Amino acid sequence: MAIEGVLIGVIIAGIVAALYAYVGFPAIAALLGAASPRHRTIVDRRSELRKVTVVISAYNEERSLEAKIRNVLATDYPRNRLQVLVASDASTDRTDDIARSFERDGVRLIAQPSRRGQSLGLNDAIERARGDIVVFTDANVAFTPQTIPTLVRCFADSKVGLVTGYTQYETGGSGEVARATNLYTSLERAIKVAESRWGCCVGADGAVFAMRRRLFHPLRRDDINDVVIPLDVIAQGSECVFASGAWCAEPASDSVASEFRRQARITNRTLRALSRHLGLLNPFRYGLFSFFLFSHKIVRFLVPVLTTCSMVALGLIAGLKWPSLAVAVIVVSTIALLIRIAAPPAVVSWGIAARPVRMIDIALTMHAAALQGWWHFLIGRRDVAWQHDRSRV
Repeated sequence: MAIEGVLIGVIIAGIVAALYAYVGFPAIAALLGAASPRHRTIVDRRSELRKVTVVISAYNEERSLEAKIRNVLATDYPRNRLQVLVASDASTDRTDDIARSFERDGVRLIAQPSRRGQSLGLNDAIERARGDIVVFTDANVAFTPQTIPTLVRCFADSKVGLVTGYTQYETGGSGEVARATNLYTSLERAIKVAESRWGCCVGADGAVFAMRRRLFHPLRRDDINDVVIPLDVIAQGSECVFASGAWCAEPASDSVASEFRRQARITNRTLRALSRHLGLLNPFRYGLFSFFLFSHKIVRFLVPVLTTCSMVALGLIAGLKWPSLAVAVIVVSTIALLIRIAAPPAVVSWGIAARPVRMIDIALTMHAAALQGWWHFLIGRRDVAWQHDRSRV
């Protein structure tokens, strides 16, 4: 039957996309990284210490901000070369007061009078930045003493326009969300190491990255800064690299519901960013970066859609042979998916024996979140400002 052939094709497309995104591309990236003629050696020019501005994005971070500011001020970088700005998105708690309490230490508050979103807050911060290098970070993460120096040393290479580090999520409670996230970020880190050897890192870690201030272009209200800024840097002919020694620690929540909302928001905003930068997929102009962008982002974000289509196609094929069983499976699967989208559950303590089940539950929930992000993108919803709901563990 012709229809059966089409359905089999859909199933194969979903399987191939998933295998390429999570197995094939990482392997190809590793081979390309090993083949790079430029295995970078970072020159540490202590006599050329650059002026650095650290921008801390914050919204209602009274529980984290004081520790964050002290953490930045205690970094292994000369205080007289360091400017610290707190960009507060109309916080309603003690966030602004905490920032003002550090004025004697040179910390400056940039308080938005109304909620405008992180991106517009970063625009305001850059206007007041005095550093040649700007480090972007969040209020709820902790740097190591060497994080900022490691980021800055990479700019000894004049071709480098942006440097990204990575986040290590701290486990607490049952810790399954953090473990799943760290597993995913480990894969991302390996890919970025390979991309970095060609100066082609796709995306940055929003909690820890730095750029040359002169390359910053004002962001739109709905921009996701850690995707749009690297793409803009590449478009200007500069390189984006990864610094393996620059990392930060973040306390993770064990709330799958919180991660669901976060993933849906990231998917929506990233798709919007990619749709405005499709010109970067031109290999004749951007070379190997076009391949990395297509494989790392475009295919990766298509996987949830294609695999969902594959599952539907599989159900339809089964329906041609076992109609009653197929209908029952489709109904149950649809209800489960709708429950995930409408009210994704928090992780409960099921014991070590059920850990694989919990990891599968998290993976399916993130899959549903990506689908919701796609839906929001297609209907034109713009995520700009949000209320974080982290639970410290």
